[in-house]
Amino acid sequence: MKRNNGFDYESVLVTGGAGFIGSHIATALAASGRCVEVIDDLSAGDPSRVPSGVRLHLGDVRSEADLARVFASCPFETIVHCAAQTSVERSMKEPELDRDINVGGTRRLSDFANGAGVKRIVFASSGGAIYGDSRSAASESTRPAPRSNYGRHKLEAERLLLAGGVPCAALRFSNVYGPGQRADAEGGVVAIFLDRLAEGEPLDVHGDGRQVRDFVHVSDVVNAVLLALEGSLTGVWNVASGEATSIRRLVEELAALAGQVVQVRRLPRRPGDVGRSLLDPRKLVSIGWGPPLPLVEGLRLTMESSRIAAPAATPAIVSSPI
Repeated sequence: MKRNNGFDYESVLVTGGAGFIGSHIATALAASGRCVEVIDDLSAGDPSRVPSGVRLHLGDVRSEADLARVFASCPFETIVHCAAQTSVERSMKEPELDRDINVGGTRRLSDFANGAGVKRIVFASSGGAIYGDSRSAASESTRPAPRSNYGRHKLEAERLLLAGGVPCAALRFSNVYGPGQRADAEGGVVAIFLDRLAEGEPLDVHGDGRQVRDFVHVSDVVNAVLLALEGSLTGVWNVASGEATSIRRLVEELAALAGQVVQVRRLPRRPGDVGRSLLDPRKLVSIGWGPPLPLVEGLRLTMESSRIAAPAATPAIVSSPI
């Protein structure tokens, strides 16, 4: 541990710490008094998201030279590994790139962590992509059935870390949303829909809108990471709301919160998309996490940080059938 005014505090490296989830985690870790540093290649991240006082290393987790430079800067005790290629669609179009980043980068990071004596790794994994279609809420014992290259490579990275020598908690996130999420092709559906609402554009729904997702607010994800570090968790843990929400319902909830007439444009279903994704978070809840933020409250908080002002409760206004 490093020392600050006579008090010990933990040194943490956050990979992908300029991205959506990583920056929220880095901010919370810094606020807790830890010494936090970030590595990010800024291919998807934004340096303005890195909190004040946290050093940003421009680098790629696949690069031996970049990691050597970062690990030489500080004797990290723990790592929160968020750096990833996150687009399911891109993973289907460019599988080798997805594997290079999500598996190759993780393997290189694991090697450095072992060599540097890191005590713990928390891995930002993906429950929805790894479990695939789930008729009922998938628990940690549910057999993985990934439909996309992204899910397959996340699972491979998980197994690599869990067998890698450094104690590791693999947190399988469901569909994370919240302030600061990108609204482009790699962003989540909530961010994309909010951006379209702000522009007065139709909401694109791929398929019939009946596909089910489990939306978890980024604040709950941050709390899970803190619990994993402070509780010395190992193994696989679901981080989810446990609430089944169809894309149709999401559109209706956003329409009601925005108080706008919402148009919907139907598009073909995308390769690798999961029809029904629902996770069981009871294992994590049993050790003190949660309860997770209800969807409507989380959407309202997210909307307040966007360009859309959420009025008082308003009936849903969806002008196009889905």
